[in-house]
Amino acid sequence: MASHACVTPRTGSFRKEDRVRKRHEFLESYRRCKPMHTAHLVFYARPDEGGRRRFGCTVPKKVGKAVTRNRLKRLFREAFRKTREALPEGCVLIVNAKRSAAEMEHQEILEAFQKISTRLAEEGYPPCEP
Repeated sequence: MASHACVTPRTGSFRKEDRVRKRHEFLESYRRCKPMHTAHLVFYARPDEGGRRRFGCTVPKKVGKAVTRNRLKRLFREAFRKTREALPEGCVLIVNAKRSAAEMEHQEILEAFQKISTRLAEEGYPPCEP
C-alpha cells in the first residue's frame, strides 16, 4: 500500500468544522444579528466563540427547484472559500438567498461575498444582541 504521508492538504477546503449545520446555530444568528441586505442575498455575521471562520447558507424553495437551489449552495460555498481570508477571525457568516438569487451568476455571487467581507473587515460586525 502506498503511504499518504507526503500528500499535501487541499487548499480552499471546506471542512465539517467550518460549516454551520445545526438549526439552533442558524436561529441564534437570525435572533442576535442585524441583517445586511444586497439585491439578491441577506447576510448575517457574528463572532464565533471557537475563533474559526464558519459559513452556512439557506436557499428556500421559493427560489426554485432543487437543481437551482443546489447550484446556488455550491456557488455560495465556493465564494466563501475564495473570500474566507478577508473575513475577520472568528466570523460566523450566514447567507440567505432571496427569490431573485436564482438568476445570479458566479461572478455576481463572488462580488457580493467580497463586498461583505470588506465591509466586515473595515466596519466590524453589525450590532448583535448578546
